[in-house]
Amino acid sequence: MFSVFSHEYYMKAALAEAQQAAAIDEIPVGAVVVCQQQIIARAHNQTERLKDVIDQCEQLALTAVRNHFGSLFL
Repeated sequence: MFSVFSHEYYMKAALAEAQQAAAIDEIPVGAVVVCQQQIIARAHNQTERLKDVIDQCEQLALTAVRNHFGSLFL
């Protein structure tokens, strides 16, 4: 069983994103961004769908963080 604030909990969330990528024939990688023990962004690879190598899950997750907090955050 995973506790809410364990590394395993967050890794499970990233793996769920990877499964979403696999379901749409993307490279199965996912990412979550955690701040103060809360997931503030999540994403999965979309390089094939969007036809852009920049659209890897890490970049998409960081873009979501920047959009949420504003460009001064990153």
